[in-house]
Amino acid sequence: MANRADATALTAFVEHGKTLLERAKKESREGSLEDFIRQKIRIEQQQSLLGLIEAGAALYRSLSVQRKKDAEDLWRKNTNCTALQDALQDFKDLEVQWDAFLQHLDDELQLSARTMDSTQPIKCISPDTPLTDARTGQAVTLQKYFGRGKKILLVLIRQFSCLLCRLHLKDLEKNQRSLDTHSIQVVVVSFGCQEGASHWLQETGCQYDMLLDSDRKMYSVFGLGASLKKVLNFSNMLHYAEYVADNMEFPRGLPSIQDDMFQLGGDFVLDEHGRVLFSHCCQSPIDRPSVEDILAVK
Repeated sequence: MANRADATALTAFVEHGKTLLERAKKESREGSLEDFIRQKIRIEQQQSLLGLIEAGAALYRSLSVQRKKDAEDLWRKNTNCTALQDALQDFKDLEVQWDAFLQHLDDELQLSARTMDSTQPIKCISPDTPLTDARTGQAVTLQKYFGRGKKILLVLIRQFSCLLCRLHLKDLEKNQRSLDTHSIQVVVVSFGCQEGASHWLQETGCQYDMLLDSDRKMYSVFGLGASLKKVLNFSNMLHYAEYVADNMEFPRGLPSIQDDMFQLGGDFVLDEHGRVLFSHCCQSPIDRPSVEDILAVK
C-alpha cells in the first residue's frame, strides 16, 4: 500500500508541475519575456513556476521525508511497483522539459552571454571602484579596506530576498572568531538600491559593512552573470522545497523595489592590495563556498 501511495503522491506532483510549466509557456508568449519574468515569476504567486517549491514540499510531507535525497532513497527501494516506476519516468520527463524551457528563456534573453568565462579569472580589482555605503549613502571605494593588513572577503549577494545568501552570511557570522583569527574582514556587496538595503539590514541584523554596486560593475568584473536556468532548474526547485518542508520561509521583497531574482552571486577574497586570492563564482543560489574553504585561503 505504501508503494501505491508513494506513486499517487509523485503523480500528483508531476501533474501540478506540468500545469505550472504549461501556464508559464503560455504566459511567456503573451507579451515581452522581460515582462513575463518580472511580473509572472514571483514567490507569492503559487501558479507561477515558483509554485513548484511548495508542491515539492507537499510531496516530501506526503512521503514523510524532508530531503530530496531521502525521497530518492525511498523510491529506489520500491523497484517492484509498476505505478511508481511509471510515475518516476514522468518525473524525469518533467525535469527535462522544465530545464529545456528555462534554457530557452536564457537563450532568448541572451543571458548565457553574460555568464562568466571561468578560463580567465580576474587577478586584481581596482581600489577606485565606485560604490555606495549602504548605511550612510555616502560614496566610497574599495580603497577604504586596502592597506590595513587584512584580507577582505567580498560576498556579492543575489537579491535582497535571497534566502540562501542570508544563510551563507549567518554561517559566516557563526564563525566570526575564526575569521578574525585569520584576519579576514567580511564586506557584503549588493547591486540593489539603498531603500532595499536598509530594509535588508533591518531584517537580517547583519553587522558587516555593506556596499552598493548599482551599476553591477563589480559583478561584471568578477564575471557574475544572470540565468533563469541556473536559478530555477528542476533540481534547485526541489532543493528549495527542502527549506519549506523544514518550515522555513523565503523572504519577501519590498513591493516598491525592483530586484533581479536571476542575478548570480559569488565570494572573493582579496589581499590588502586588491589581489584576488580566492574566487568562487556561484553556479546557482545553492552554490556558496564553505567557511573552511575561505579560511584556508593563504
